[in-house]
Amino acid sequence: MYLQCWAVMCCNVPQERVFKASRSNNFYMAMLLFILFLSTLPAVYTIVSIPPSFDCGPFSGKTRMFEVISETLEHDFPSWFGKVFGYASNPGLILPFILLMVLSIYYLNATSKSYKEANLELKKKLQSVRNKELLIFGFTNY
Repeated sequence: MYLQCWAVMCCNVPQERVFKASRSNNFYMAMLLFILFLSTLPAVYTIVSIPPSFDCGPFSGKTRMFEVISETLEHDFPSWFGKVFGYASNPGLILPFILLMVLSIYYLNATSKSYKEANLELKKKLQSVRNKELLIFGFTNY
């Protein structure tokens, strides 16, 4: 009994939150991610679709701004770095990594919910045992 009490009070302590925007913290994170996406959208659109002007410094003579990245990788870095960057930017590697991140977030969310439920169940069990002990010993003031 005392071991369960110690486990509930010491080991299963919920995380401290510095800022709580709503009842669910996932909504707040999703909203931040969506705003980040919206704020980077104009810059990405400009880099990918609008051709640079004739006098535009490092982009002069290029049809798109992102061509500077591949040119820099070819000329300024060692050849092995370009190969590694090419393999790392392959969609066949990026998509499974994103899927793995989503699944790990789902798993961590599910385990935190189960820990929270286990904490509530243990607290209810401890309270009922305490109430039974108080009734047995005749303490009715509590």
